[in-house]
Amino acid sequence: RVTLLELIMATVSEKNPVSSEEMNVFMRHADFLAVCFQEKCEAVLKLTSAADAEDEEALVTIRLLDVLCEMTSNNGQLEHLQALPGLLETAI
Repeated sequence: RVTLLELIMATVSEKNPVSSEEMNVFMRHADFLAVCFQEKCEAVLKLTSAADAEDEEALVTIRLLDVLCEMTSNNGQLEHLQALPGLLETAI
């Protein structure tokens, strides 16, 4: 899962212009990733324990947040993510 998220991150962070069809795909991915992040956000708290420092769920959740943050660098995706209910509250 982490590798897949890293591939998504590389695609999203490319500075090449994207078509409207590609933007729609990014929006659907953003919706899915935001829901996954909101469901798994508490896994990050496990990293405070030394015993769980390698917890895969926490690493996946952190990578989800990285991808969502990268998506906000595009104005269209930023507006879309801002409209998702509860995403900012969950991130905070």
